[in-house]
Amino acid sequence: MQVPVPFDLARTVRSHGWYDLPPWRWDPGRQLLGLPLRLSTGRVVLAEVAPTAGGGGLAFRLAAAGRAGAAELAEARAGLRGCLSLDLDLEPFRRRLEALSREGSERPELPVLRQALDLGGGRLLRSPTVFEDAVKTLLTTNCSWALTRSMATRLVDVLGRPAPGDARTFPTAEDMAGQGERFYRARIRAGYRAPFLVALSRRAASGALDLESWRDPSLPEAELERRIRGLAGFGPYATEHLLRLLGRHSRLALDAWNRKKLASLRGRRRPPSDRTLHRWYAPWGEWAGLAMWLEATADWHDAPGRPW
Repeated sequence: MQVPVPFDLARTVRSHGWYDLPPWRWDPGRQLLGLPLRLSTGRVVLAEVAPTAGGGGLAFRLAAAGRAGAAELAEARAGLRGCLSLDLDLEPFRRRLEALSREGSERPELPVLRQALDLGGGRLLRSPTVFEDAVKTLLTTNCSWALTRSMATRLVDVLGRPAPGDARTFPTAEDMAGQGERFYRARIRAGYRAPFLVALSRRAASGALDLESWRDPSLPEAELERRIRGLAGFGPYATEHLLRLLGRHSRLALDAWNRKKLASLRGRRRPPSDRTLHRWYAPWGEWAGLAMWLEATADWHDAPGRPW
């Protein structure tokens, strides 16, 4: 599988916490990423990638019950390419970095972002479907990471489909739409998120909500933001977080964690106001959110394989 240059699998996988949630499988020692996928043919497979022996690409492997056809192989390969954001063009972001450098401004994030790009960072791991990204985003709101992981694990264990390698898929909208609010409160322990999960899955399963169309780059960002904000349970943070996973990086998706982290990185005793944070990253324009995120998470990559 061809990759952009530079590209680093571990930096992309660990770009944020999704790799630590099922059904993703990440082996840092072997640099092996696996994901069970449900293909359009109905077959459930386990797709895996790892760096090639000589570097410069990714080796792709598919495990399935029976022989997979060429179209199924192509679909699974394309699915993982999308998950790794391999088609994202980061050159405009690099050009913005160079422009700010030429201005001579002493911006503390510039050396951090230059290093991140030079080492193959800047791409975010995302789910094979917008529906899964939206559900997982809901599971991150107003709670600890441990609780997010517990809820995601229960969803996969209870509603996911069996896959090769003792894995299970993430449930589809149809899988989730048949359950009511009581199920999500009692079995998934989703708390106040329960009615939001019901509404999201039922709208998506019925076809009233075409989430995959949101990946269309020609869709104006303001319109995309409006659509996301129209989802039950999606406030400013969740909306901007999902925008980020859809490749739109102008928003910061601020929460308690990154406010505190940025204060520490910039020697502030208290988290700066949101107005101040927006001022810091305003010169990055459409890349403001990515600039902020790469600065805030640079130290994650000093210890490969450790979840946030």
